[in-house]
Parts: sequence; structure tokens; C-alpha cells
Amino acid sequence: MKLFNRKYKDSVFTDLFGSDRDGKKNFLELYNALSGNSYSLNKIKLERKIIEQSLYKTFNNDVSWEINGKLIVLVEHQSTINENMPFRCLEYVTRIYEGIVPIRQRYAEKVYKIPNPDFYVVYVGKKQMPPEVELHLSDAFYTKDSSKLELVVKVKNCSDSKELPIAKTCDILEQYCRFIEIVEQNYNKLRPKRSFRKAIYQAMEEGILTEYLDRKSREVINMLCAKYDYKTDIAVKKEEAFQDGQEAKAIEAAKNFYANGVSIELIAKSLKMTREQVQEIVSGVEVIK
Repeated sequence: MKLFNRKYKDSVFTDLFGSDRDGKKNFLELYNALSGNSYSLNKIKLERKIIEQSLYKTFNNDVSWEINGKLIVLVEHQSTINENMPFRCLEYVTRIYEGIVPIRQRYAEKVYKIPNPDFYVVYVGKKQMPPEVELHLSDAFYTKDSSKLELVVKVKNCSDSKELPIAKTCDILEQYCRFIEIVEQNYNKLRPKRSFRKAIYQAMEEGILTEYLDRKSREVINMLCAKYDYKTDIAVKKEEAFQDGQEAKAIEAAKNFYANGVSIELIAKSLKMTREQVQEIVSGVEVIK
């Protein structure tokens, strides 16, 4: 399978709410809607925080900004919610803090101030879920006790562009979610680029992200190709894992059958193996008498 542009690091989400020339404005509109604040660009200090990703984290859907001394981490999630998100955010925020706190200061007696973190997942998948869910790092601990380490991620359900709870206060997110719907409806894995172009044309005809898509259609196609290539990559790995699991079950079944006196020929026929494969598997297995 052809791999599309593995060096392209942004998804449409991270570009729209981060890297794009209007990313700062778009992010602030989204954050205000998520948090209930009413910050304005001309009255705040806003700085993007970026972590370089390794090759297999090329599909990057995290957006981080520091706003007036508070660190905001936004994660877009599709398909299903990853319940390991608190741990992922713990890793993520630790790396951001490493970039903020100078090495020498980490060993100084006086405390070095760091921004308070807030974590949000913007969910745009298809699975039914409440308008808001909180995921806790402590849910992953072996036992619930008095441990002081905690991290809370707020998951905001934005899966339906027509029923967004924050649609009235965040037009850019409503448009983004509608664009994702259009992409999903048009996606053709045999002709991905053609289907993405079609989705972009349809979105612009509907007045969705018109200026952004007109200005960056080629980049958006690259981002979508990288995203869908990543999804296929993951699907293949899951299928391989399933096949490995099925093979392990078949091997165990062959050993059990043979131990209980079933002939090699019957085992081969039942498990769709060759006689030679079964002989190799059961060599050394003792027959129960």
C-alpha cells in the first residue's frame, strides 16, 4: 500500500486550531466555548506549545496553548474514546513542562512556577455518549487509595454538528465537525485524494470553512491522506494481532486434540492445516491414555 506524506505532522484539527495563520483566533473561540470563559485576543497572552513527534506519532491531533499562565491541552478524538487518555496527557504535559523549566532550575531550592494544566478531548466520533465525561488517571491505578497523583480529562461530545451543545458559541468548531462528516461521507479508500477533493468542493459549496479550504486545499488533502493512511495502518495492525491470536488458538487446539487421541489427518482437516504443519505442532506432545 502506498504511504502518503509521512512527514506531514499536522492533522486538520491541529492546523485549524494551532498552526494555521488563524489558529490562535480559532483556538481561543473553541477554548472559550469549552471552558465558559470569554477571553479576547487583545487582552491576553497566548503562546503555542509544540512537542516534536517521532515517526510513528506523525498523526498528531493534539493542540497545546499557554493562555495567561494556564496550559490548555486539546485532543481531537474520533471513532471511540481512548480511556488511556489521562495517561497519554500525563506523558504529554510532562514533556511540555520539560521544555518550560530550565534544567538548572529543576535542582534549585526555590520553586519554579509552571502553568496550571487543563485537558480537553473534543470528541467527534459516531459512538453515542453523554455531552460531557470525565476521565481520571486514578481509574488506571490497581487500587483506589489516598495516592496524590491525579489528572482529569474532560471529554466534550461534539459528534453531531447539528446538535453541538456549544454550537451557538463556537461556529468554527461546528464548521469543522460538519467538514469531517462530509469527508467521511465521501471517503473512498481506492481513490482517497479524489474523494478528499470532492469533500472539499462540497464543503465550500455549503459555506463550510470556505476561506480556509480555498487557501489551503492542497495542504488539507495531504493532512487527510496522512490521517486516513494512519487509520488504515492501525486497522492492519489490529487485524494482524487478531490473526496472531487465531493462530495461537489453532495451535493450542491441535495440541489438545492430539493429546486426546485425535488423528493428525482429522486435526489437519478440522483446523485447515497441512499434515506437515500439524506434525510439527504436536511433536513432543504426549497422548493421554
